[in-house]
Amino acid sequence: MPAADQAAAGKQARAWAIKLKTGQPTTEDVAAFRRWRAQSALHAQAWAQASQDWKTLGAMAQVFEERHPQRMARPPRQQTTRRFFLGAAASAFGTLAVVGVIRPPAGLWPSWSELGADYRTATGEQRDIQLAHRVQVSLNTQTSISLLHTGGTPRIALIAGEAAVSARHSPCEVLAEDARIVMTHGAVDVRRLATGQVRLRCTEGAAQLHHPSRTVALAARQQISYSRGQLGELGAITPDDAGWRQGVVVFDNLRLVDAIAEINRYRSGRVVLLNDALANRRFSANFKIDALNDAIELLRVVHNVNVRRVGDFVFLS
Repeated sequence: MPAADQAAAGKQARAWAIKLKTGQPTTEDVAAFRRWRAQSALHAQAWAQASQDWKTLGAMAQVFEERHPQRMARPPRQQTTRRFFLGAAASAFGTLAVVGVIRPPAGLWPSWSELGADYRTATGEQRDIQLAHRVQVSLNTQTSISLLHTGGTPRIALIAGEAAVSARHSPCEVLAEDARIVMTHGAVDVRRLATGQVRLRCTEGAAQLHHPSRTVALAARQQISYSRGQLGELGAITPDDAGWRQGVVVFDNLRLVDAIAEINRYRSGRVVLLNDALANRRFSANFKIDALNDAIELLRVVHNVNVRRVGDFVFLS
């Protein structure tokens, strides 16, 4: 791919990011953006990279904010807040004052990178989508996907969250990070983790993972994790690994901090751990997605945790 084409697509992606996030996009704007993104894999990758750049900036901004709170100046009046943040965002993918725009506080609303999604689920929501005659997608909670069609083959870009994709004698591709998952007859579960890794599980049939380092063939009941720079080893999956498809959240000897993160994926509001000394304690249990308040109660009993509730917020100490 010519470098000039890549540079042009990247510039266009950044322009779309600024327009969609810092302006007041109309329905026509969103439709035009989707047409632009669907032109080619290059355009889709440019958008994914722009999203990743802002995500990285968000992490940098968080560190900066924590280390230099006095320098994170805020506008003096409420009516100037929006203008302050939007101006910071548009100025360049560059200023650290855009924390509130690109990193939603406590994850209470979707990040801006999910704005271009064709389908999105809210916290606790799950959704089934029939893409083509023999291609079906199930979205787990807090999941966003975009759809591309190249030569008649459905291509699903996983922006955030977790999706199960099945193909029945019909070609299909899933894009996550900088890798492609290809199937003709099989089913996979793909999840983007908060660590930046992607976890791929082949639940039926077969799939191929095309990673920059190499291509890996997965058979049914095999899994692998990868990131931009690393590719893990093949391993086996267990029946409990797909609990969400049956409406169950499985806590399998998770650290408390990870168990809380899992609760926050499915439960509205927020559970916040205030005592770092509890973070590495272990928790095992199975709960229905609509019964996660019972999981919080079990945490209280098993680990002698103090629980304080403020609306949908729960503070553990």
